[in-house]
Amino acid sequence: MELENVEEVIRNVTKIILTNPQKMIREEDLKNLSRDFNFDFVMSQIYVKLQDIGFELIKTTFLEQKFYILTSEGKDDNVTPSQYGTLALIVALSKEVDENIKIEDLKEIFAETWDSDIQFLIDNDYLRKFEELGIIKVAPLGKAIMKNIIGDIQLKNLLELFKEDHQNE
Repeated sequence: MELENVEEVIRNVTKIILTNPQKMIREEDLKNLSRDFNFDFVMSQIYVKLQDIGFELIKTTFLEQKFYILTSEGKDDNVTPSQYGTLALIVALSKEVDENIKIEDLKEIFAETWDSDIQFLIDNDYLRKFEELGIIKVAPLGKAIMKNIIGDIQLKNLLELFKEDHQNE
């Protein structure tokens, strides 16, 4: 009887993850949905079910909360190469310089592409803007979308890439 119940929980939680329009869910909510069953066991079964149909769950931390983000292989066709490049630079900056990037600094750096690239990334929750603090952070979806594009984004590697590209012109 308990095996049936755990299978039902796994099925229901998997369905919630797949149908969630935000593509992400808080770990705390998943723990609540898992009821009294072993959370690690439930999540390992969900991982397997999702991998079988071509999806993956990525665990990340944002604003001191843990999230699971649903991703699939490949890139998001709604994001242009320019927007991916902009996001890659911002991810690298946030890793190397400061996780809290000042809005004014980004506006200065990305003045030419603010309205097209940065605003799109904010509107689609790849970047999160905190007006009251004057900062922008890479949101969980932004971290997740980059996992399939660039494995280990380092600012010095990106700058070297741009340096080489301009020398070839």
